[in-house]
Order: sequence, then structure tokens, then C-alpha cells
Amino acid sequence: MSNFMQRQITVLQNWLKVETTHGTEFVSVADTSLFVRDSETLTHPMTDVERAETVAKVRTYTDGEPQSWENIKGYGARLSAPGYLDCTEWTVFDTEEEAKTYLDENYPDEQEDREDEE
Repeated sequence: MSNFMQRQITVLQNWLKVETTHGTEFVSVADTSLFVRDSETLTHPMTDVERAETVAKVRTYTDGEPQSWENIKGYGARLSAPGYLDCTEWTVFDTEEEAKTYLDENYPDEQEDREDEE
């Protein structure tokens, strides 16, 4: 990881976990003010019209076509370039430690890489 891209881990917050045609995507509720109910509920199933309206809202924040979604709480982790629009997608975890471990395993520091090569 270069100094250009920096690790980010959020506080515990609300997310929308969306299963899309491109895989699982996470949408920060705090950043988007996107408040929708889960796509699958036993007590209050969505009508076709409600589902279509919700898909249209969620689609704005995802790359793939939303198939199902649920509200979760977790710690988001990604790399971001401060001052630029460059960043990786959010991945959300139950604990802050899991988020840190994910970043350590998937985006090791360049300094660590150089030390490993020596």
C-alpha cells in the first residue's frame, strides 16, 4: 500500500448489505440517508410496486442491479486517496478487529513487502 492510498475503518454504523448482479455491495446509510426496509421479511412482505420503488432507490448507490438487501450494523473497511475520488469498495465486518485484519491481509504495507523480500 502506498502513502497515496490510506486505510479507512468506520465507527460502528448502519449499512445496507445489497446482493447485486455484480456481487455483494455495501451502502453506508449515514453517507446516503438511504433508509429502506429489508427486501425479505416474514411479517410485512413487499408488494411488487414497493419492491420496484426500493430497487430504484438502491440502484443509485450500487454498480449491479439490486436483487435483495438487508440492514446491518458493522465497521466498514477500505482504502481511500484523501483529496481524490479514488477508493476501494467498502467491505463491512462485525468488529473493528476483523476490519483491520482484512486490510492487513489484503492491502499489506509496501514497507512490510520490502522487508519480507530482504
